[in-house]
Amino acid sequence: MTRILAAITLPLSIVLTILVTIVCSVPIIIAGMVKLLLPVPGIWRKVSIFCNFMMYCWCAGLAALLRLNPHLQWDIEGLEGLSKKNWYLLICNHRSWADIVVLCVLFRKHIPMNKYFLKQQLAWVPFIGLACWALDMPFMKRYSRSYVLRDPDRRGKDVATTRRGG
Repeated sequence: MTRILAAITLPLSIVLTILVTIVCSVPIIIAGMVKLLLPVPGIWRKVSIFCNFMMYCWCAGLAALLRLNPHLQWDIEGLEGLSKKNWYLLICNHRSWADIVVLCVLFRKHIPMNKYFLKQQLAWVPFIGLACWALDMPFMKRYSRSYVLRDPDRRGKDVATTRRGG
């Protein structure tokens, strides 16, 4: 019985995760286009607030999906000292693709919406790339070790680009 349940649960979870991502990212992408077409600071602020709200909805949707797993248990300490009025640096060890999902789910009610430094290649991922662009997340151009060895002038360029904001 558990194999049958697992065979159903995994594909269903994947489909629901994709649906939540599409439903939340499309309004962010549309809002990003508005921001691009109307470069007015007052409009940008309102669009950013809306985009962050939609990202919060995405995190809440993923949290609801995670709650459907009866075997998932969280042991979290220290959230009570956090504030939405402060900014925090969150560091992942990238042990899995789920780092971003876990950070969103855990911190969505405790700190401002997370911003991520993304590899430039992620800009081309359907829905996610454009949504991250609209959310003003910085995309970094990372060079391979072999490329930097061939062209040492590229060393540190990704960090410099990130500091400049693109």
